Amino acid sequence: MALRWFIADLLTGRDIADIQVMASSTWARSINRAEKLTADLDMRDPATIALRPRQTMAPGRSVLACASDDVILGAGPIWSHTYDRDQKILTLDALGMWSYFDHRFVLPLAAATLDTTQFILPDASAAGKTKPNPAVGTYLTGLEYGTIAKRWVQQSQAWTGGNVPILFEADRAGTRERNFEGSEFKSLGTVLTQLSQVEGGPDIRFAPQFTPDRLGIQWVLQTGTDASPLLASSTVFEWAIDVPQSPVSGVKVESDATRLASIGWATAGRSADSVLVSRSTDPALTDLGYATFETLDTTHSSVNQQSTLDGYTGEATTLGRSALEQWSFTVEAARQPYLGAYWEGDFCQVTLANYDPAKATGDPYLFEGGTFQRRITALSGNAKGLTVGITTQAVI
Repeated sequence: MALRWFIADLLTGRDIADIQVMASSTWARSINRAEKLTADLDMRDPATIALRPRQTMAPGRSVLACASDDVILGAGPIWSHTYDRDQKILTLDALGMWSYFDHRFVLPLAAATLDTTQFILPDASAAGKTKPNPAVGTYLTGLEYGTIAKRWVQQSQAWTGGNVPILFEADRAGTRERNFEGSEFKSLGTVLTQLSQVEGGPDIRFAPQFTPDRLGIQWVLQTGTDASPLLASSTVFEWAIDVPQSPVSGVKVESDATRLASIGWATAGRSADSVLVSRSTDPALTDLGYATFETLDTTHSSVNQQSTLDGYTGEATTLGRSALEQWSFTVEAARQPYLGAYWEGDFCQVTLANYDPAKATGDPYLFEGGTFQRRITALSGNAKGLTVGITTQAVI
């Protein structure tokens, strides 16, 4: 089941042209980040040469996408070309639509024309001091986190050349707020990532799909709600490892304790009179006899709300209750559940037999078998489309 690979225009999503890629081409998806696509083109192929890839697949202007039947597995801007003249191979490297917003700022349209000397104004209430101009600030309140993300993206679309083809969910009222001054020049892609990482923050996904006429591509901005922040199917997908003719192979287990945290600290603020300090303490590890572990987050210097900073430390100690244990395995794409039915963020059950050397069942490392509840965090595959690599984490 070979995948379909094609090119489209970033600004409009139109002008789709199919391309022939080599078997070494790959796609990969991970939760709350941009997909990654790499396509190798044979520049000895007459059909590929006729497309004139250097012009028609220009980095920064074109989109690379791959699909399985009607389901687009990944799509986003081409950021680089690498051409090997001796081998006559052109490599296109692309990232999902999220990556486009790494190159946009959280700024209202007024910032496009306001004199730059007016981004900072004299503070009439304090002689010799200045304050940010609210005309270029972005202030959002009374909304859910997901709608805040939506408003940021919508604001970026108001700029000339910024109206990339994205569809939006309806607004959701809530109790959240986020305020940025224009002079901070906050990266839109970065604040979307940070919003997904705060305690109770939503999953965020730019989901690519064909337009109704199938002559273009568009993205749906999907966000979890405050009540249900995870983007996940209602179906729990199942894979059994130790059964005859199992579709599962290549099981690997990686365990990493570097995120363990009984105490989480975070700081914010740029001056002595605006410094915030947050602390979160979770006794889960020490109650089990572990030594104390601490973590410090200094990446949110512009945060000015204590509750916001507390959200980051709370998430750090929640995740820090256990080592990060990733299970990865390969499944056959053409066997149930089929490729395109499940996505990163969905939940699954992995069944493993008890270890019994006499019966040659189970595994000596995963000694006690059973049914394990996992969440899919990443998917990957190649141009052949025969198998899918799946990475999972335990459900916390």
